[in-house]
Amino acid sequence: MRVPRHIVESRHEQLRGLIRTDGFLPVGEICRRLGVSAATARRDLSVVAANGHITRTHGGALADYNTSFASLGERLGRARTAKGRIAAAALQKFPRRGTVFLDAGTTVSALARLLLRRGDLAGLTIVTNSLPVATMLGGARGLDLHVLGGTFLHRQAVLLGSDAVRSLTGWRFAAAFLSGEGMDPAGITNSHADIAAFQQAVLRHTTEPYFCLDATKLGRVTPHRVAGWDKLGTLITDATPAALAAAGLTLKPDRLVTSK
Repeated sequence: MRVPRHIVESRHEQLRGLIRTDGFLPVGEICRRLGVSAATARRDLSVVAANGHITRTHGGALADYNTSFASLGERLGRARTAKGRIAAAALQKFPRRGTVFLDAGTTVSALARLLLRRGDLAGLTIVTNSLPVATMLGGARGLDLHVLGGTFLHRQAVLLGSDAVRSLTGWRFAAAFLSGEGMDPAGITNSHADIAAFQQAVLRHTTEPYFCLDATKLGRVTPHRVAGWDKLGTLITDATPAALAAAGLTLKPDRLVTSK
């Protein structure tokens, strides 16, 4: 039986909204949320992709990162309490002196806010590709602040791309605080290839990396893997050790910080 056109169009609109909110959705999750078959989900994805709203990927779909992916403001409102706790735990690991990298994740932005309140920033150099972080910390007494160059993505207010990777040349970080969109037993993933490539470059320049991810990222897999746990340093999260273990993540105790 032919489905009425208005129902199909409504489903397409739902699909756009889901992908825009999540950034990436696999076909199986689309089927579950919309109550459709895999064949219907793939047909819907083809129609929505043809209109330029998403990019088809192997096994799912990805929002156009700079036009339809959730903006910084939208992401700031998600899991705010958890992110604040993770930021407080990350602050305990923050070096008092030396050179530190901060990326453009919303939990990392919360960490920058706490760092500013802590004060005593003399002798500390911060390097970032996030304009909100740079704006927040700019002018802080005693702080040496550097912003990397790159291609500007306006919805996320971040600088990325090959120029951003090249601008890391010559830097060596005592610590780096980074974000992610998914974590599973194989490591951490992000939706955008440029973010994953940039974070991989940061890892090569960092002595002690910290990844700050809230529990909503647990078990989620997005298209571009940053690295496996052997290269990711320390995970700072509000997910309990039991929840991590249930998801198949077994990290060494010295490589896990759980927020309270």
